[in-house]
Amino acid sequence: MTIVIELRNISKSFKKHKVLEDISIDIKNNRCTALIGKNGAGKSTLIDIIVGNNHYDSGQIADKSNLLNKHKMGILFQKTEFPKYIKVCELLHLYQSFYQTFISFHQFKEITQFSDRQMNQFACNLSGGQQRILDFALALVGKPELLILDEPTSAMDVEMRQHFWNVIDKLKMNNTTILYTSHYIEEVERMADQVMMLDKGKIQLDDSPENIKRNQSYSLIRIPCKYQELINQLKHKYEIELIKNRYEIKTTDVSDVLQLLKQYHVNFNKIEILKKSLLEVMFSNDKSKGGK
Repeated sequence: MTIVIELRNISKSFKKHKVLEDISIDIKNNRCTALIGKNGAGKSTLIDIIVGNNHYDSGQIADKSNLLNKHKMGILFQKTEFPKYIKVCELLHLYQSFYQTFISFHQFKEITQFSDRQMNQFACNLSGGQQRILDFALALVGKPELLILDEPTSAMDVEMRQHFWNVIDKLKMNNTTILYTSHYIEEVERMADQVMMLDKGKIQLDDSPENIKRNQSYSLIRIPCKYQELINQLKHKYEIELIKNRYEIKTTDVSDVLQLLKQYHVNFNKIEILKKSLLEVMFSNDKSKGGK
């Protein structure tokens, strides 16, 4: 698989806060790559750096196939505000004027699923989900070879999200290279060929969803929060989080933890053991802390 964009040792700080630290990743052609991480992990900052909207402090970016230019790249940012008093059809015509080759009016309607009435509606008056699919369709007007999507399905309902991923399926079949961020585990598991996990400004994982589920699995042991003395003993060896009224102990060695629980006379009827992949752990923790 050919590497089309290569990032090496990218770092970025805002004032004294380091947002990205020594990021090295490869984006491969004709692949769908998911960039995941908790809120504030630096995903949008990394996207902005890749597309040239933000400077980085150190490192190198190699655009090996010249995809990072406006004629070959389509971008869907996390949030777009449409100007007042411009109709959907007028936006389409404006975007078509930017390219030598572009999708047709009919193709645009297929992507948005808009009626003739909606095509003549002011874009700013559409619902949040309709504005999102409009923004996505506009990113596709120039038939991009590289598509970068930041939280693409935010504000979409279930039906619209399903339609969106059907469009992505067709783009994948046409060998479009795609990089996207998402807070939905089912989207990552279904669509991604490659998953990169960003946490605390660093790439913590870079693998296929299949390999992650097979090789990067954990057990979560949940115990009541009253066992504070036990937690004080365990926190130096295991990753532990307080979620609602229970502690979650993350481990690859359940028997070792259970031996310690026995020593502290923990009632085993009060504990719960779950087997989760690293993806599931990350997404469940993100939601419990207020992630999308």
